[in-house]
Amino acid sequence: MLRRIKPSELNELAGEFRFQIDKSQVGQYETLTEFILSTLDSLDAVKAPERTVVAAVRDAGRRPTFEEDPYNAIVRWCHVKADIEGPLSGKRIGLKDAIAIAGVPMTCGSRVMQGFVPTVDSVVTERLLGAGATITAVTNMDNLAFSGGGDTSAYGSTLCPFDLTRTAGGSSGGSAAALFYEGIDITLGSDQGGSIRVPAAWCGVLGLKPTHGLVPYVGIAGIDQTFDHCGPLALRAEDAALVMQVIAGADEGDPRQRGGVKTDDYLRLVVEAGDNLRGLRVGVLDEAFSEAVGIEAETASAAMEAIERIGQMGAEVRKVSVPAHLQGGGVAFAGFVEGMTALVRGGGNGWHWKGRYWPELAAGLREGLTNFGDDLPPQVKLTLVCGAHLQRHYLGGVYARAQNLRPWLTAAYDRVLADVDVLVMPTTPGRAHVDDPTLPIAEHVMRGWAVLANTAPFDMTGHPALSVPAAESAGLPVGLMLVGRHFDDGRLLAIARTYEKTFGWLPAHPGRDQPAIDRAGPISRRVGSPLVQ
Repeated sequence: MLRRIKPSELNELAGEFRFQIDKSQVGQYETLTEFILSTLDSLDAVKAPERTVVAAVRDAGRRPTFEEDPYNAIVRWCHVKADIEGPLSGKRIGLKDAIAIAGVPMTCGSRVMQGFVPTVDSVVTERLLGAGATITAVTNMDNLAFSGGGDTSAYGSTLCPFDLTRTAGGSSGGSAAALFYEGIDITLGSDQGGSIRVPAAWCGVLGLKPTHGLVPYVGIAGIDQTFDHCGPLALRAEDAALVMQVIAGADEGDPRQRGGVKTDDYLRLVVEAGDNLRGLRVGVLDEAFSEAVGIEAETASAAMEAIERIGQMGAEVRKVSVPAHLQGGGVAFAGFVEGMTALVRGGGNGWHWKGRYWPELAAGLREGLTNFGDDLPPQVKLTLVCGAHLQRHYLGGVYARAQNLRPWLTAAYDRVLADVDVLVMPTTPGRAHVDDPTLPIAEHVMRGWAVLANTAPFDMTGHPALSVPAAESAGLPVGLMLVGRHFDDGRLLAIARTYEKTFGWLPAHPGRDQPAIDRAGPISRRVGSPLVQ
């Protein structure tokens, strides 16, 4: 039975919409609210059809030890496996802590979501299990996926495998760093501003943000349906393509796919990738190397060296310009701020769309905010305050203006992509950040968002974007981002495979047999974690 509105609450609720109910009418409104809420009570008598959960062994597992997890990349080891043979048989998969696995706790790297255990798999989880994969880990992430810094998780910072004093980036940092562990072959992350590609760049792995809508996002905690993305991270192009072969495609529960999706034979394209790039037209995006995005000289130099190597493989390389690239930040931030605020108010679901909603997420979020709202990170607190302010004074008008600019931003890139086959640029303006918990709040928040300058625009436009570990500087990875036309994901993976065969990845991977780090270092901040064990 739904909680009833008390007469004393009527005008408090009305005040949110700038009107008042006259005292003489309170009784009438009390009668009417009782009518509406009692009608809604009838929903409890009807059970909505539920998605069948894949029959599988489902061991929710445990938290890792320090020795098992020197990068703090794992939230929990688990074992979820269906008795099915398929293209992913033998592959061990890690899923970001925002992707539902029925029977396994999902916390989104936040105390707010502690104790939440999904009862239904996400669509990508279903597809992985149906293809024979074994899900072996839930990977660490920034708190509620709201930073690119890799250092806001309630479990502590995820660390860069190449330098344990630096972070892995975020928000899918655990999905990148965990690839260096024995027991994990491929991972999945989510990306709203760069959250797959930033950690891929800083950890020296491949990270694909697919074309918007290509991979169903149903059963994954998001920020805004218009720019939610899910995609793979891997050490090899072939592994990324293999997973895309399984997880891409339409699902009736996802409103992001209303315009239709166009899949490809990703594995064939990668396996058949040639030894050269002759005939490929590559556009080097000038604005992505500019001071306006905060480019670091060492990062720019390393990226240009990688681009020269692409030219050595026969590609036609030339500079291109998209001035709108530097104006995409406002479009993105309107989505982050108002989109996130509306989503929280909508219980992680929002409103006004057809598809599969997630009522249990709403219940978990409500309980978490009630009990642990003060534990939200500054990034989320700031966003919700600004979002509430914009709603109060502009009633969605700022968000509406930003959404109306997205076709303009998309067309700006499409015009250039009509003349070149792929855009290239540094994935991030700089290399992995030093993990520094003493930073003032403002500096910490801004630092975690500044890394998204080159990645966030393509979440708004929906173009596929792949970070490739093609460069290095002073022993640290520098990601090179390839951006293609919509649904040209397979071409990007094939280009990456050709580069991989010719030059390999840079820097040389540290391998999987890494010693445990000094427990007095940054990872020690995990001690005493309040989260579910």
